[in-house]
Amino acid sequence: MKKTTLITFLIVLSQLSVFSQATFKETIKNYEDICFCNYELAHPVEILYLDNNLELLFAMKEGKTINQLKKSGFKFTKSQINLLKYSKLIEKKDSLYQSIVPILSEDETQKLREETMVMSKEILPLLQDDYTKLCQLLKSKDLENNIFAIFFAYLLDGLVWDLLKEQNLIHDHVTTKDKPFWNGTFWLMEPKRSFSCGTNSIETDKYSINVNWSHNSKIKVSSYKKLKQLVNDYSENGKVTRIDIISEFKKYGICDKNGILLIPIIENNKTDDIYAQSVFIAEKVFNYLKNHINYSSILTETPGLTQGQKITILYHEIMWDILDTMEEKGLIQKPVAFKDPEKAKDMDLSHLIFIIKK
Repeated sequence: MKKTTLITFLIVLSQLSVFSQATFKETIKNYEDICFCNYELAHPVEILYLDNNLELLFAMKEGKTINQLKKSGFKFTKSQINLLKYSKLIEKKDSLYQSIVPILSEDETQKLREETMVMSKEILPLLQDDYTKLCQLLKSKDLENNIFAIFFAYLLDGLVWDLLKEQNLIHDHVTTKDKPFWNGTFWLMEPKRSFSCGTNSIETDKYSINVNWSHNSKIKVSSYKKLKQLVNDYSENGKVTRIDIISEFKKYGICDKNGILLIPIIENNKTDDIYAQSVFIAEKVFNYLKNHINYSSILTETPGLTQGQKITILYHEIMWDILDTMEEKGLIQKPVAFKDPEKAKDMDLSHLIFIIKK
């Protein structure tokens, strides 16, 4: 991964000419954007990649007046500033416009990752034996190829967050009248990890369908709209009945030609043994996050963060550190779609998708 130092624009005009807009663009390109959120009107990334909004956000990290932005060589409109303000990406304090998105420099990110790697290595022994039991359980159900997605997307990136919300350590990310665009925690940091992954979820009344994704993968869901239609069809009929939906997803191994689902379906109650074993592990991770971390000493260089935001940023790093450590120890393997994208086939997508019955 590339490593660069964020350029701080100086107000002195004679020195400003050294830093071109092109250089600034190259610098911020090395930052990774991460969002743990729900969105309604627009995802924050969609807003930031309009015009030069991302550059404006970085320029406002320490606070800038409109005149200072103009003198720094930025071209922008009043509507751009208003959009950033209304979408809760910047705020105005007196005459200063300031980013309210945490932006972690390389040094800050490195310090945080050194801390989270220690934490992940403390967590792993707490869950290793129970993880082995989970793997044995999944293999017994012919779900060996789904171990990665279920452990990461269902357990680490699902059940643990549910526990954090239930105990009010983080807030629910429901969009509101005050936050109609999106709600949650959004942050930027450098350098980018060589590998990270996440989970996209589509919710219905009775079910959610979840997709473990990574930027490394070249196999992606062709249409999330149709994926939702698949879940609704299954919810109503106990299988997929629409010919167009069957045709769309049978090539990925998500359903067969008769509309029978071929992906894992997990019931979120203790009668389901996958749920029972997974939540047992999730509780151990949750207890560590709740009882063994001094959040007042975390991310001190980024003022204004709530404890919930600190937990969100910290735990994302811990999740990926756990995966890295487990992979180094041979305890888990990335699915083909992530490990060797060039060799992945359409059917490998089914190893990344599962359904939860609520």
